[in-house]
Parts: sequence; C-alpha cells; structure tokens
Amino acid sequence: MAQKKRLTLLLTTALMTFLGIQSAAAQKTVDFYSTVSSSEDTDMIDMTTNLFFTQMQGLDGYIVTDKRDREFTGTDDFTSDLAFFAEIQEIEGGWMCTLNTVDRLSARAVQETKTYASYYKILLDAKSSLENVLNNIDSQSSEKQGGDSGSASVQLNLDTLAGTWTGDSLIDKIVILRGGKGFVIFKNGASMNITVAINGSSVTVIQKGRSNASFYPELTREVALQNAATASPIRWDLKVIDSQKMKGTKTTLAEDKKSSTGASPKTSEVEWTKME
Repeated sequence: MAQKKRLTLLLTTALMTFLGIQSAAAQKTVDFYSTVSSSEDTDMIDMTTNLFFTQMQGLDGYIVTDKRDREFTGTDDFTSDLAFFAEIQEIEGGWMCTLNTVDRLSARAVQETKTYASYYKILLDAKSSLENVLNNIDSQSSEKQGGDSGSASVQLNLDTLAGTWTGDSLIDKIVILRGGKGFVIFKNGASMNITVAINGSSVTVIQKGRSNASFYPELTREVALQNAATASPIRWDLKVIDSQKMKGTKTTLAEDKKSSTGASPKTSEVEWTKME
C-alpha cells in the first residue's frame, strides 16, 4: 500500500513537472521598448508607456523584458521572441496611436493603428489593443510555421522606400533616395531637400537646410515671408501600410489669425502613395 502511494506521488510529481515545462515553453518573451512620439507632452507619453508595460506584464503567456530606456532599432537589436513599442502622435482633432510588434525569427511585423478623440480613450483601450496586436503576430507566425501562404510583411529599409511618392495637393512629388536623403518638388516650382530616417516601423522625413517662403504655399506670400526665417523644419511622421502606401502626419505652418505672425505650426493627417 505504501509502495502504491509512493508510485502515485512520483507519477503526480512527474506530471506536474511536465505540465510546468510545457507551460513555460508556451510562453513568449517580449522586449518592451520606449514609445516613439514627437509630442511635447512627455509626461502623458511616459504615463501611457508605463500603462502599456503594466498591462502587458499582466497578460498570460508572455514574459516581458523592460527596455523602456531605449528605442527599437531593428531585428538585430533584440534576442527575445518579440519586440514591442508604441507610436503616439498628436493629430488634428485628437491622437493617433500605433502599436508595433515584430517577430525576431521571421522578421514579420504587425501594426495596429487607431485614432482617438481624447488621450483618455487611449488609456481605456490599452489592454484590448495590446491583446489584438499580440494575437495577430502570433497567428501570422503560426500560419508561416504551418506552411500556409499569407500576406508578406513589408521589410522596412531605405531600399524599399526609395522611389517617387505623391500625397500632398500642393506638392508635385517626393523623391526618396537609397542613402537616406531626398527632395520635395512643390507645384509652385520650389525644391526642398529632406532627410529620411527609419525608427522601428515608422518613417520620419524632415526638411534639411534653411526654410524658404515657397515651402509654405498654404500661406499668403506676405505671411510666408514673415515666418520662413524662424520656422521649424517641415516634417512627416509616417508608417508603412504596404509597399505602395504610407500614412501619418505632416507638421508645417498654417494660417493662424490669433498669432502675431499670422501663422503657427499645425499637424494634419497625410497619405503617401508610391508612383510606378
């Protein structure tokens, strides 16, 4: 009888150990990186980053490593199964929040973008948004391992971005070169040099060099001349939708009758399309 009890105990212990190993093996490791944002409200961005981090720690099936002190730079930057970071940008009438997850082995990336009328709604939606983006990257990885064909993710680099783009009613074309530089040709004939940088799944395009009044065709000539010398560089904060499309925001000068100079910085939504 005693021998039978010992055998039962051994079998139970072995089973529990096996289940524990299986459970641990099923867990995925995630490197959690800092949030990408050009917003000046850094306290709000930090608070949201911390909330996302806490919410992810509470999700079953994931072991989270804290890398909030650094930005995600690519698949060579991490050794965990997944990398995660958020992008939060102010847009006209609210906020745009993009959650990014990258699978290290397959280099597949998933982005979930939502717009919110208020920052408070980003916080309320945090947990469900995290679950969605993680479930999507997991399902894509499972499809690939199972041999099913699926839509290929865009490998984001300067070579894939290089080409001619359109996407602004007052701009004729945007040319991106492979070296991370390029230029914008306005419909009024002006030409503006730009630099192009990739940060995770986001693309930042920034004016290079001194401003010119012709870079602000939205303004009257008088207001443009008054503001050009002191204006901040025009910039676009974009994310790749597919190989032919990018969406995001543009920050430039816009008419502002309340301003003493007649203009002030304004951010608006934009969409770029690659020309064949």
